[in-house]
Amino acid sequence: MCLLIERLKISNIVTNKSIELSKEGGNYILDSIDWGFPTVTKQSFRVPYQIGETQTGVIIGTRKPVIIGYVIADISQPVGISLDDYYKKQLEIIERKKGELNKLFSVFQEVVLEVQGGYFLKAVSTQPVSYSSMENENNEVLCLFQIELESYQPLFYKGEKKVSLAVITGKFHFPLIIPEEGMIFGEIKRRQAIMIENAGDSEVGCVIEIVANGGTVRNPKIYNVATGDFIELENVELQNGDYITITTETQEENVIKHEIETGEEISLVGNIKEGSKFIQILQGNNFYAYSVEQQYMNNIEVSIRFTEKFFNFEAM
Repeated sequence: MCLLIERLKISNIVTNKSIELSKEGGNYILDSIDWGFPTVTKQSFRVPYQIGETQTGVIIGTRKPVIIGYVIADISQPVGISLDDYYKKQLEIIERKKGELNKLFSVFQEVVLEVQGGYFLKAVSTQPVSYSSMENENNEVLCLFQIELESYQPLFYKGEKKVSLAVITGKFHFPLIIPEEGMIFGEIKRRQAIMIENAGDSEVGCVIEIVANGGTVRNPKIYNVATGDFIELENVELQNGDYITITTETQEENVIKHEIETGEEISLVGNIKEGSKFIQILQGNNFYAYSVEQQYMNNIEVSIRFTEKFFNFEAM
């Protein structure tokens, strides 16, 4: 693949340690990246006398990025120091930076790759960092390394997007001056439906948050206006301050009620109404909405968070 990337930041999710590779200098020089491409397997079937086949699904495989770079000592020779001492100092820096690189990657720990434009990719190293055995590529001045990774979630993603369908905003604050005509102590902003844009290359899961603010909320429902797909809860009541998080990401599906008074977190998976789906944020522009019985309309806040995902990005 063509490489137009000038900088790459790699962070270990477990240790919170990170390094930055750059083409412009520093101790870690970026040479090249091969992002690989996930395999695509089409599932299909055919019946007797059928012309062609009927596609039933698509399986996207993993991505295997390979990063090549150099560890550089990058210090000038101080005045009054011998050449042997200078090379020794260079080598100490090289070995220390190699140690930091080794600790960053573990086959048991996930890393996040961040490139310019705000794109991210999660991956795990498939083996320890490898270094060149050639003297001209591994010496007191520089050391060539190669990092082999595998991304089990092979789509790049950007920062989280959040949209609000219903929100209650307070207008009561100090210093408080009440005009003769009175004042508004709070404002309820709600839209029964809102258009959500997903500019990514695939539908994605989301986190739906439903909050009881100012009173009770019972049996909320969230749905896609066009498709009719919905997730609805039954025999569920939220008291003021309680909230529900619905996670619809594949293999992470869950519904949790958070009780503000007791601090308990209660699974509501058993309260999902028959016919419900863990709705996805579809590609393009789609309208999503919520519904609740009229007496609870002024007490509910609803928001949806999701991240767009991409097979490729501009710099690749």
